[in-house]
Amino acid sequence: MSDGYNFQQLKIEILARSRATDWETAKAEWKLVGIGEAEECETCLCGHFPIIELCTIANQVTGETTDVGNVCVKRFLGFRSDLIFASIKRIRTDPDKSIGAEAAVFFHERGIINAWEYKFQQSNHRKRNLTAKQLATRRKINQKVLASIARRGIV
Repeated sequence: MSDGYNFQQLKIEILARSRATDWETAKAEWKLVGIGEAEECETCLCGHFPIIELCTIANQVTGETTDVGNVCVKRFLGFRSDLIFASIKRIRTDPDKSIGAEAAVFFHERGIINAWEYKFQQSNHRKRNLTAKQLATRRKINQKVLASIARRGIV
């Protein structure tokens, strides 16, 4: 592939870490379990360098985990982790902004934000003029999200 992502190499690496021996079955064994950011550039299983935005995937059969880049997660699992990373960048730059709908689902499913916070976020994520209390709640949710992002390489 001309964009630096070698999908064939990713397939070989995933199959080596899977119980299944064919791609379609092996693919079904894997699930996205977390996201994080590397302090220093890392290399994806596909061989692409550099990656900073890491997606941790776990094999539900073998229990093995590994990190891949967000492009490979999108190609491999069909999961739009790029939208979650865009939300993280947005709220890191401006804590008054809202996380996106995909990010809200992701963080709610992992217990980072509770059901009430998820519903609050969904009900006003497109609103720009919030009351002071609503804005404070949004900032609190954003702080929880940012605190949950694993940063690799930080001492």
